[in-house]
This record gives sequence, structure tokens and C-alpha cells, in this order.
Amino acid sequence: MQNKISVLMTVYNASKFLKDSIKSVLNQTYKNWELVIVDDHSNDDSLKIIKSFKNKKIKVFSLKKRIGRTNALNFGLKKIKGDLIAILDADDIANKKRFEEQINFFKYNKESLLVGSWCKVIDDKGKFIEFLNPSIEEKKIYQNMTHQNIFCHSSIMYKKKILKKIGNYPSHLVYSQDYGFILKSMKLNTPKIIPKYLASIRRWNNSMTYSPKYKKFYVKEKIVNLRFTLKNF
Repeated sequence: MQNKISVLMTVYNASKFLKDSIKSVLNQTYKNWELVIVDDHSNDDSLKIIKSFKNKKIKVFSLKKRIGRTNALNFGLKKIKGDLIAILDADDIANKKRFEEQINFFKYNKESLLVGSWCKVIDDKGKFIEFLNPSIEEKKIYQNMTHQNIFCHSSIMYKKKILKKIGNYPSHLVYSQDYGFILKSMKLNTPKIIPKYLASIRRWNNSMTYSPKYKKFYVKEKIVNLRFTLKNF
């Protein structure tokens, strides 16, 4: 029996790119998935766009007040049913073979708990900007992760069972919750990277990663994560 993948997507005012992101899940070659969407009280057309997709595999949770990205991710983790969790941000796009490639990876790397991939960076019009292709050597991944996050959040897939050991996304992190989560997973084993471009991530001013609004959290949370690596690695 095929493993079921739970795709977790959090949404806040993502109407500009949301349709393409959802379509990239629908177009996957691997079909045993559910898409869990947590709408964090958007005030644009995001919820309307989500509900326009008439697919029973899409499960929508519309929050009555905004709780923030980290809390929305942790809310979504409580709703998933699959053995594997794939992250896709609402402005990013999954390669149509992403799930198939990652399922095959876990099939032949049974000890692994979390895997990402190389990524393409695109702008708000879908135009290519650059490749993100860090080393796939385990030692290099470990070394790099102790001082910076080399994983695209929209490329990672991890086994649900690790949540019982490491918990959810760190609730004290607003900007770098993905980095904090992957660092926690490294206490179990080193995450891996598939050397294929399985996701396209969006670089535009309103995205959380590149928005000036969230840059104020960058230095503070970088120190928090560095303290974690010094203590644990």
C-alpha cells in the first residue's frame, strides 16, 4: 500500500499565487495525498480561491482570527492524516514529480526522517532568478546547518513519527520556524537533500522570507538558533 502524504499549506493573503500552488499539488504524478490548508484569517480572496477547487482531497481550515505562521503550521499538524508530511508555501510551486521522488527516496533510505531538495528561485511573475543547490554531502549539510538554513521549506518532507520525538515548530520563532524545526530534527539524524530541482520558491516583497517587515526578527532569531546549535551540536 502506498504511503499517504499530507501536504501542509498555510495561507495568509496569498491570492496572487495561491491557485498555481494548489494546482501544482493536483498535478503530482504521485496521487495518494491530502492537502491540508490552514487559512490564517486572510482578508483578500484567498479563501474564495481555495473553495473554488472542488476536490475532496483538499481539506480547508479557516481560522476566525489570525494566529501567525508558526501557530498556523502547528494547528495544521494536528489535522493531518498521512504518514509523511510535505510542506508547500502558498506562493511556491511543487515540481510535478516532487512527491514521487521523495517517496522513492524514503523507500531506499529507510533511516532518514527528513529530506529536502534543490530549488529554483522565481519572481512574482514566475521568471527564473537563481538556483539554490547546496551540497548533498551529509557532513557538509551538518556543518552548514549549524550556522545557516540551507533548506527551502517548500521542498521538505518528513515522517510524521518524528513529531512525537521533537515536537512541533518552535512557537517562539516568528520568522525562522522552519530552521528551528529542522535543527530539532537533526538531534535524531542529519536531514538529506535530493539533488534535483523539485520546488520553485517565490522571491517577492510580500513573501515572509523576503519582506522587510519580518527582517527585524532575523538577527534576534539567528542568535536564538545559533545558541541552540552550540548547545546541541
